[in-house]
Amino acid sequence: MAGIREDRLAGFVALLKSEGRHSVLGLDCGHGTDGLLFVASGIHFTGVDPSEENIHSARARGLEASVAADAVLPFADSVFPAVWAVDALAGLPPGEWDDVVRELGRVTAPGAPIAVVLPGPGQGFTILRSPG
Repeated sequence: MAGIREDRLAGFVALLKSEGRHSVLGLDCGHGTDGLLFVASGIHFTGVDPSEENIHSARARGLEASVAADAVLPFADSVFPAVWAVDALAGLPPGEWDDVVRELGRVTAPGAPIAVVLPGPGQGFTILRSPG
């Protein structure tokens, strides 16, 4: 599974570079493993996670990261050119997905790519676009 995830991340990095996007918000960034891959690819990474322990680990790895809930992000409107949120919806009840996706649309620039994995049978990795 790690290989598939890294392939998806590499494809997303390629998309960001092809569109001239140089930074990404990582939602539910965990300990920062994906963040390090973005940084190694030349993409600035800002991570958020609801766990203080995860944020401590991500910061110890040199990443910019802060504690935040998925549906209430501490950022201004339209500030991020992209979002990597592949883990964000998986642990949430379906009734909360719309709130999280709406919040991601709020903090991303118009037309920004938002990478998510939609939970459930037949669902998978997809790239949404914030409202433009």
